[in-house]
Amino acid sequence: MPFSSKRKAGKYKLSTLTCGLAFCAFFLILAACLLISYVSQKESIEQQTLRLNEIHAKELSRIAQTLIYSMQSSLARTSKYIMANQDKAREDAGQQLLDYFRQSNSFFNAVLIVNEDGAVRMASPMNSYQRGVVPTTIQIETALHKREAYISKPYRDTNNRLVLMISYPLYTDQGNYRGILAGILYLEEANRLSELFGEGSKKEDGSYFYVVDNEGNILYHPVAKRIGRHLTQNDNPIIGELQDGKSGNQLVLNLEHKEMLAGYAAIPGIRWGIIFQTPVYNTTIFSAQLIKSMLFYLVPVIILMLMIIYQLSIRLSRPLEELADYAHSIAGESKGSFRPEQNMWNYEAHELHYAIMTLEQQTREKERKLQQEAHYDALTGVLNRRALRAIMQNWIDNSYPFAIIMLDIDYFKKINDTYGHTMGDEMLRRVATLIEEQIQPADLCFRYGGEEFVILLFEADLMMTMKTAEQIRKVAEQSPTPYGEPVTVSLGMTLYDGDESSMEALLEQADSALYDAKKTGRNRMIVYEGLDDISAGD
Repeated sequence: MPFSSKRKAGKYKLSTLTCGLAFCAFFLILAACLLISYVSQKESIEQQTLRLNEIHAKELSRIAQTLIYSMQSSLARTSKYIMANQDKAREDAGQQLLDYFRQSNSFFNAVLIVNEDGAVRMASPMNSYQRGVVPTTIQIETALHKREAYISKPYRDTNNRLVLMISYPLYTDQGNYRGILAGILYLEEANRLSELFGEGSKKEDGSYFYVVDNEGNILYHPVAKRIGRHLTQNDNPIIGELQDGKSGNQLVLNLEHKEMLAGYAAIPGIRWGIIFQTPVYNTTIFSAQLIKSMLFYLVPVIILMLMIIYQLSIRLSRPLEELADYAHSIAGESKGSFRPEQNMWNYEAHELHYAIMTLEQQTREKERKLQQEAHYDALTGVLNRRALRAIMQNWIDNSYPFAIIMLDIDYFKKINDTYGHTMGDEMLRRVATLIEEQIQPADLCFRYGGEEFVILLFEADLMMTMKTAEQIRKVAEQSPTPYGEPVTVSLGMTLYDGDESSMEALLEQADSALYDAKKTGRNRMIVYEGLDDISAGD
């Protein structure tokens, strides 16, 4: 059948496709390179940030260690001086000495002397703790009991202030124990430690550090309400590392469940820890900025490359487009108004030119073969509906007796829905093969449509037809399937014995019997009721 002289032109020319494909490939490669660069840069920045944060934490830990030792040394010297120069007759002189000690070094918010019985002997400022009163705190009791240098964990004093106590024992020259000299830090107020840790611990880029003691209690934090909170290893795995006196870095989640790049260091001697951390988001922003900078310099190169690609695609495709137009004119049974030159620089175009001329004479033969192939179903390989009608009409015109079996795969939609259309197609091919294996060489199998097949049995009577149908049903039921469940079929039958029945009437009779088989339970065969009231199956 010749092509129509009127055709709709292809949507895209080869030059457009090749140019588009080249552009897509170029941009995909560019995108992949940028992505790899972005990921690589981000990982590199994260590792560098982790190392820097660990260095910052170690520097702060050394400074903190020096400051704490200075506090303890100051308390030690002052305690010895007090015990060497104590004058019970002049309590005011002792108070002045205590006030001078607190004001001269600015280490502590308050300083007090506690007797060995737990009563406050004197305090500076005088109104911070009442003289003669026994503070009911476990930390002071622990310090008195230890009789050595002691640093408490954060606790609430009798005035409900969150405090940290650093103490040193008081001994006479004879070695008699007389209590403790205690320096008190109000963690929620300004002092020397807060100048080091509290103020400025949060940077503009979102980085910050905080300090915990050896039990995981937060001593300083840029968010004031978190001071005094107790952290465990479940809250932050770094806590366990610091309690073991270790330093290092790792990726953690902060208390707001945000990813942070944390460096940490333990303060030797007192086993406090400093955690310096930076949001991971910072590295993402910085990496993105690097990619933008790269693109700024790459844009001119990209434009130049696109122009080159466009020109090459036009030059490569033009000979092929000319051959395509010529081939269309041949397909339309008319000689082209022009003949492309054979001596072309493009190797592919040269070979196509030769191939088109050679294949022109073969086109008609292939057309004839295609007409023949049009009578077969592409999926199953059996004859199709068009062939069925042609053969049935031929047999009817010649009054050949034959039987019709119409077969339908039971619950085929369920197979498609459950296992997919690929499995459904496989089952159609298996059923078609199964049918052809059970019929005689003179009999024919057709795919009627969807999951339905029609079988023509040449010169078959009713008993032979029923036997063949039942054999097909049983073999189908017993045959293994790829999905492990049996497949069943329903069959409807009718006969043509040379009467005046039309092809449509015969197909309707077989279809009616098939409908009755499916209606009465499937997996059975039924003869058209106009012939006999016989059925078989489960």
